[in-house]
Amino acid sequence: MLRLPRYIRILLGKELLDLSRDRKTLFTSILLPLTMLPLLGLVSLLLIAQQPVNVAIVDLDTSKYTDPQLGLTVDSHWLVGNLTHYLRSYGYNVSLAESLEVVRDPKVDVVVVIPPGFAENASSLDRIAHVTVYKKAGYQAASRAESLVYSVVSAFSYNLSRAKIAALLEIANVAASLQAIRNPVQALTELVSVVGERVSFEAELRSLFARILVLALSFVVTPAASYVIDGIIGERERKTIEFLMVSPAPLSHIIYAKMIAATILGIISAVFDAAGLVLYMFFMGLVYGIAIGIIVDYRLLVLHAVTAFFTILSTITIALPFITKTRGIRSASNIASIVTTAGLVFFFTGFLIDYIKLPPHILYPLYAIPYVHSILAIQAYVFEDPVRSVMHILLLALVSLALLIGATKTIDPEKLLVAPS
Repeated sequence: MLRLPRYIRILLGKELLDLSRDRKTLFTSILLPLTMLPLLGLVSLLLIAQQPVNVAIVDLDTSKYTDPQLGLTVDSHWLVGNLTHYLRSYGYNVSLAESLEVVRDPKVDVVVVIPPGFAENASSLDRIAHVTVYKKAGYQAASRAESLVYSVVSAFSYNLSRAKIAALLEIANVAASLQAIRNPVQALTELVSVVGERVSFEAELRSLFARILVLALSFVVTPAASYVIDGIIGERERKTIEFLMVSPAPLSHIIYAKMIAATILGIISAVFDAAGLVLYMFFMGLVYGIAIGIIVDYRLLVLHAVTAFFTILSTITIALPFITKTRGIRSASNIASIVTTAGLVFFFTGFLIDYIKLPPHILYPLYAIPYVHSILAIQAYVFEDPVRSVMHILLLALVSLALLIGATKTIDPEKLLVAPS
C-alpha cells in the first residue's frame, strides 16, 4: 500500500484542517458546481413553461371545397382546428382573428394566415395551397411556435397527399401502395457502435453526456488554483509561511502537501460538479421527455472524477512556478487565470471535436499538453476503447507527477518567503 512520507502526512493534515475551517472555500467548491447546472436546467424549464407566446390564426378562406375530379373535400376549418389544438397543448396562447391587422399587434408573436382559395387549391391536382406565417423577429419562443406550426402544416399536407393518391388509384382502378408512390426512395440511418453492432438512440445521448463532462472539467480547476494561491501567497502575506519553512520538513514536502490538499478540494468540486450535471440532465429530460436513467453512465462519472484529479494537479503545478514568484494574490490570480483559460480552450474544443479521430501527425504532438490526455481518456471510453482510456489516464498521471516534481525544484525558497521587488 502506498504510504506518504511522514512530513507530507503531517503537513497534509495541517492543510486539510485549514481547509475544513475555511467554510467559504468549501461552500464555494461544493455549492456552486452542485447548483449552477441544475439551476440552469430548472430555470430554463420554468421560464419555458411560463413564457407567454401569443399566436393568432387568421382564416381568410373559411370555405369547404370538393374537387370534381377526385371527389375530395377540404375544409380550411380542419387546419384551423389542428393548429389550435396542438399549439394550445404545448402551452401557447391561441386566438382567432379576422384580418391581417393582427400582425401589427405588438402583443402577438406569431400570426398564421390561411389565404382565400386555400380549400380549393389544396384539393386540386394542379395547384398548391399556401399558408403564410408572420413571426416577430428576434424572439426565441416565437421560433419554437413557428416550428410547431410547420410541423402541423406538414402533417396536414402529408395526410392530404395520401388521400389524393388513394383517390387517383381508385379512379384508375390500380392496386398500389400509397407509400411506394409518395416516397419511392428513402434514406434510413442505423446507429451502430465502433464495432458495427446496432445501438439505440440513447447511445447518442450518452455521447453528449460525455462531451458535457469534458466541458465541465474547465469548471473544477479554478477552486484548486485559488486554494494554492491562498496557501502560498496568502500564507506569505499573513507571515505564517516562515513557520513552515523553519520546520524539519523539506520544502518539497511542504509544496506536495499543499498540492495534494488543493487537488482534494478540486476532486470535491468535481464530484459535486458531476452531481450537478446529473440534475441538469434530469431537468432537460423533463423538457424533452427523456428518462435520465438512459443518459447517465455512472462508470463514466467515476472516470470523470479520476480524470479531474490529475487534470487539476497538472493545472496547479503548471502555474506553481509562476505563482511563487509573484508579489501578491492579485498577480498570482492573473497567472492562474491564464493557465485555466488555456484549459478552457482545450475542453471547449473537446466538446466540439473528436480528438480521438484526429490524424496521428496532428494528435501525437498534442500529447505534450496534459489537457489532451484528459479529453482522450473520456472520449476513448465513449468510443468503447477502455484500454486506450486507461492509457491516457496513466499518461496524464505521469505528466502531472512529473510537472509537480519539476515545478517544486524550480521554487526559490527566498522568493517564497519574500515577495519579489
